[in-house]
Amino acid sequence: MKERETWKNGLEFLFSCIGVSVGLGNIWRFPYICYRNGGGAFLVPYFLFLAMIGIPQLLLQFSYPQYSSSGPAKAWVCCPLFKGIGYAMILTNSVISLYYNVIIAWTLYYLVNCFTLNLPWSSCDNIWNTDNCYFRTSEWSSMTGNASSYDTSVSEEKILKTNETVSATDGKTATEEFWTYNVLQLTDGIETMGTLRWQLLLCNFSVCVIVFLCVFKGIKLSGKIMYVAATVPYLFLTILLVRGLALDGALMGLKYYFIPRWGELLRSAVWFDAASQVIFSLGFGTADHIILASHNKFHHNIYRDAMIVPVVDAFTSLFSGCVIFVTLGYMATTFQLDIDKVVTDGPGIAFMVFPEALSTLPFPQIWSTLFFLTLLVVGLDSRIVMIQVLTGSLSDLYPGLFRSRVSWTSAVVCLVTFLLGVPFVYQGGMYVLQLVDWYIASVALLLIVFLESSVLSWLYGSQRLSEDIAVMIGYPIPKFWQVFWRFITPCCILVVWVMSLVKHKPVTFGGEAYPVWSVGVGWIISLLPLMPLVGNIILTLLKQEGNVTQRLQQSIKPLPEWTRNLQSDQNSGPNGDILLSS
Repeated sequence: MKERETWKNGLEFLFSCIGVSVGLGNIWRFPYICYRNGGGAFLVPYFLFLAMIGIPQLLLQFSYPQYSSSGPAKAWVCCPLFKGIGYAMILTNSVISLYYNVIIAWTLYYLVNCFTLNLPWSSCDNIWNTDNCYFRTSEWSSMTGNASSYDTSVSEEKILKTNETVSATDGKTATEEFWTYNVLQLTDGIETMGTLRWQLLLCNFSVCVIVFLCVFKGIKLSGKIMYVAATVPYLFLTILLVRGLALDGALMGLKYYFIPRWGELLRSAVWFDAASQVIFSLGFGTADHIILASHNKFHHNIYRDAMIVPVVDAFTSLFSGCVIFVTLGYMATTFQLDIDKVVTDGPGIAFMVFPEALSTLPFPQIWSTLFFLTLLVVGLDSRIVMIQVLTGSLSDLYPGLFRSRVSWTSAVVCLVTFLLGVPFVYQGGMYVLQLVDWYIASVALLLIVFLESSVLSWLYGSQRLSEDIAVMIGYPIPKFWQVFWRFITPCCILVVWVMSLVKHKPVTFGGEAYPVWSVGVGWIISLLPLMPLVGNIILTLLKQEGNVTQRLQQSIKPLPEWTRNLQSDQNSGPNGDILLSS
């Protein structure tokens, strides 16, 4: 049987971890959350939770898969009673990967449309535009005289001749209409799915093909690709930032982004958002880092990497925010708007607000291409690892069948995820995507992260975990990490989980509530990852003998398979230096 692959060197692992941590949320979620929750003041709870949750949990996630050289499907033999945690992670990852692929497909669709003589979202003269479409320009602002009125055409001549204006609440910008009526061709609700958007289907398939070409040779190929994929976005973002700083209003945008509003720290929601951003940005609960660490050589220094990855992730979020807000400041200045009117969250900033700003610059095709290339690359980084979680788990469960057939396994997984993602590219697919995204993290994901932290630190044992890490890296880690694992980190995660349940509201889209039946489907989706967890606990206890206490004691003992993986490292020292045999 073919041995499990390991990274050629530690940098491939590090760049892969950075690639999967730095995702779309860093660009379109963090800037808005930072601004909404006190600007620079938000950085206080954010970095606090980065130290209390991010680094300790990531170190924990690196440790047990590297020690066992097993992914989420096998590593939990360290505590058989909770082996279902690994399966729950895989299931959560699978659901997220279905619609994450579609989000990347949207990006690809925009990228293709950047290679046109006139950007299709920069005018109201297209077949999909309505009578209430408008395109904001500096001339528009000066001619209308304020930000609350606009003309229904981009034609300056028509503005001068007719001066036909209408309240801005009655219309949509050209970029909004391109997004709603061209990209999505959105229906009235989830009850009306409409027809298949073949352009998005083609983009979705293209993304699957690109991902397959990155993973079909296993980590030997994907590790090398990550060198480029994890670094190129910083180059693109830097170019966009330099260009943005030269625009009018750029400094105003940065002030809105960074000036602290200390009073906001008195709101519990700010602290909740900070903790949630750390947990979701680092990808806890989806096994991404677990599958990557499982391919490490036994003596790889995970302690060092666990310090680096969260810091790089935080830096990227801050840096991306600078790029976004210098552009939003430019929009506010050019269109004579309050910056509150152009700041938005999620896909809105990526597919409506930012493209609108870039379309007003000289050579808009260049800047739009750079922006959507950035989104495409950071999205592909995460998507590549999502596929590796599935292929790696299959290889761990059935090594004789899948480990020597990496290409075929990758092809089948990519094809299946593509087919299961078809509902998301219907005209009503956005409603389905919103429903799944809203509920998949509402209950299961945070609970999975809490159980992972608690089970490993209390049942497997924080002292034993520290000793395992010391054996791998060659020196003991400080004892205060055990305090974090046992008390601080799980308590913080538990509080976030409870608050998420308390604050939870039924899903809406555009302010409209979903029908009752779809909310019920949403709750089924939210509880779906917990089914293998509960089922495994029941089956494991039934297999044991004795009374309840004896069954529990037997069920939390590591199985014989829980052994150190020495593979190619059995003759090497903690730093990878070859030891001379006697």
